[in-house]
Amino acid sequence: MAEGFFSPDRLRIPGLEADRLRAAMVRILPTTVLVLDMAPDADEARRRARNEALPDGSECWHRFFTAEDIAKADDPEFAMGMVRHEFARAVRAGAVFPVTVPLDGGGSGFAIDANGLVVTNYHLVTAEIANHGRHGGAMRNEVRCRSLRAQVARRGDDGRWAWRDAESLWLVSNPPSARAMRDDANGVTQLREDIALLRVEPPPSACLEFAEKPVATGDRVWMAGFPLRSARGAEALAQLGYADADGSLRVSSWPSKARTTSAPTCTARWATAARRSSIPSVGSSACSRASPATGRATRSRLGTCSGCR
Repeated sequence: MAEGFFSPDRLRIPGLEADRLRAAMVRILPTTVLVLDMAPDADEARRRARNEALPDGSECWHRFFTAEDIAKADDPEFAMGMVRHEFARAVRAGAVFPVTVPLDGGGSGFAIDANGLVVTNYHLVTAEIANHGRHGGAMRNEVRCRSLRAQVARRGDDGRWAWRDAESLWLVSNPPSARAMRDDANGVTQLREDIALLRVEPPPSACLEFAEKPVATGDRVWMAGFPLRSARGAEALAQLGYADADGSLRVSSWPSKARTTSAPTCTARWATAARRSSIPSVGSSACSRASPATGRATRSRLGTCSGCR
């Protein structure tokens, strides 16, 4: 099973019980509104894209598309990613642009200690960074999140797992924006140090240890998260042997091909939030959101935000 969205019971991670993984994972739920409109070409669409902070602490993403994008609305590869999914759905519904819609989905994190410290992605907490003026970075400086929510898994008396809203969520550490993001040669913002540290109350009932060393090329990597959908048809899903993504916890695995440019820097200051997690290598998250800067899928050494590929 080299790839796919498998349940934790179907694709077991060596040295990690499925129930422990369930108990340690955390759903991260930003509140984001999309304003979708048209632009004459792709360059202009990128130039006009911007994020806006709203009075309630949430974010509004302004994203622009082209006539060529309208023609792709029925293409599952195009429509599977965040922002593109909402755009394609609006096109199929006959919307007249601009339209304002909520951004579907959320992201993932995992607990790293019994006190509720949770490692997640930088791009999931950008609204809270703006809310609290933390663009210069902050270490071990807790501020309560205004709009970001979290859910933790709890096992009921009947043995079933259910997601419960956290009572409170705190942003603990985040890198400076200049380290977390940068513009490439084409002027497109790319995520680099896509990592942040939260604290959730009450804490998850389990946590994951960090690996002893970073992932090397060829090492087996497991990714866990909550993908919403894939671009695979029924025949491909049957051949791979798994149900399509539906927002439940899933696990994927493949050999690491190379270290990525968005890998966090493992300095002493970030030792608690920048190493590859768990045993022998587990990453989070398979995030169902795209980069807030570009609306595109991203990948980091911490885990995958692959637009639910």
